[in-house]
Amino acid sequence: MKSCKQCQQNFEVTDGDREFLKKISDLIPDPTFCPDCRQKRRLAWRNERKLCHRTCDLCKKNILSMYRPENPFPVYCIDCWWSDKWAPKDHAKDFDFGRPFFEQFKELQDSVPKMAVEQSQNENSEYTNHTSHLKDCYLLFSADFNRDCYYGVWIENSQDCIDNLLINNCQFTHEAIFSGNIYNSTFVIHSSQCSDSAFLLDCNNCSNCFMCYGLRNKEYCIANKQYSKEEYLQEMAKRPLSSYENYEQQKAHFSEIIKAAPYLYMWRNGRIEDSTGDFLTDVKNCKECFEIMGGRDCKYVQGGYKVTDAMDCSYVHGELGYENCECFFMPVRSAFNMNTYNGSDIQYCDMCMNNNTNLFGCVSLRSSNYCILNKEYSAEEYEALLARIIEHMQASGEYGEFPPVDLSPFAYNETNAQDFFPLTKEEALEQGYRWESDDEKQQKPQTYEIPDDVKDVPESITDELLSCVTCGKNYKIITHEYALLKKIGVPIPRKCFECRHQDRSVFRKKRKLHKRACNKCQSEIQTTYPPENTDKVLCEKCYLGEVY
Repeated sequence: MKSCKQCQQNFEVTDGDREFLKKISDLIPDPTFCPDCRQKRRLAWRNERKLCHRTCDLCKKNILSMYRPENPFPVYCIDCWWSDKWAPKDHAKDFDFGRPFFEQFKELQDSVPKMAVEQSQNENSEYTNHTSHLKDCYLLFSADFNRDCYYGVWIENSQDCIDNLLINNCQFTHEAIFSGNIYNSTFVIHSSQCSDSAFLLDCNNCSNCFMCYGLRNKEYCIANKQYSKEEYLQEMAKRPLSSYENYEQQKAHFSEIIKAAPYLYMWRNGRIEDSTGDFLTDVKNCKECFEIMGGRDCKYVQGGYKVTDAMDCSYVHGELGYENCECFFMPVRSAFNMNTYNGSDIQYCDMCMNNNTNLFGCVSLRSSNYCILNKEYSAEEYEALLARIIEHMQASGEYGEFPPVDLSPFAYNETNAQDFFPLTKEEALEQGYRWESDDEKQQKPQTYEIPDDVKDVPESITDELLSCVTCGKNYKIITHEYALLKKIGVPIPRKCFECRHQDRSVFRKKRKLHKRACNKCQSEIQTTYPPENTDKVLCEKCYLGEVY
């Protein structure tokens, strides 16, 4: 057992953990932080949704950026960052063995231009971050291979979807959470292969169902009761979801219904083998992992997509990585990196992209080899210098640690750390994090009255300035959003995107496993529902006995 250097809690490093670390490098020592503190430290480097307006420091055009203007380093728009108008190696530094590595890495970080938002191969999807292969999308975050999708987080392979969280292969889907292969449906939670439905929890292969949970292979059901097609259509005509008042009433009613519903100890889709965690889809031998869509042989991974042989990674896609954050594709045999895509044998790098190999402590390099602090060496020089630097870092206690949070360009409440390890401002400052005050720009009151039924809302609403009923912030309805809401037949939202996202995130349990007893057979289970939680949480055998 080890004691966490951050929180003093005991944690275990197994022989299997050590064998994995050898696959990355024989030199990586045992972790000194517990798994939760390691995750928290990584997430404090990832700003997913907090964007601001600023100017590109090269072409001077107005841009949207995840980096505030107060940061010391230059920020370039995507076109400028990828252009040949500047050279990352012009910022190269010689390593100084009289100083700590992280101090020198911070100086390099503060001088090299960063890309304003992380996007790759997108078309007409400027208002997104941590995304790739999008077309005509708006305010998507952590999303790939989508078209005509708006307002969502962790959206994959979907089209014509709006206001979703953790979905894959969906179309005409609204307010879905951890669901896949959904068509023309709204407010669907932890379901798959469903269509033409609304207000579902854990339903599979169902169509034309309403206000149901735990159904399999059903059609024309309301509140888990079977109806004929004619009866179903007659009942549904009484419940027009295009009405905001009715939609909100039905949502509140559904929330009461599912309070009494049984819950499987783990939210999962597809085939799950020898794995623990939550929000898992098609995984094998993944331990204490969360929000993975396709994974094998992983441990302590959060936000993985087709990830193999990884440990202590967050928001990654690929194989053989340790303590990486936001690496899609993750470099092979890589460790302690942020925002670094493709390549191999890379450590302690930030925003290095396009098939780099053998980098250490570099920032914003592209297609480069054998570089340390952005300075290029021969292969022999690189290997000799790297060995000396690692020895220097071992002596200072730096090697094996993810870059400390005081190097992060983001305030704590701008990052995913706040999503999963929430702190008050006072707590964050006491723990050494920075805190950014909310935008104090004056909020204008809403003077436009939105018609109750979306059918009665004119397109001119796209010219109106709306005010969130929860936080008061102003927001707009864009033209494509208006058209899609009309087509799906759901109301105009009365809240801003961030408040809508927080409403959905209630179903996103904390990434922490607890031991508790199955509410039916009393066998021990590992689940994100803590023992004091009053929901009816069942082991797999008992749950299947209730829903099939």
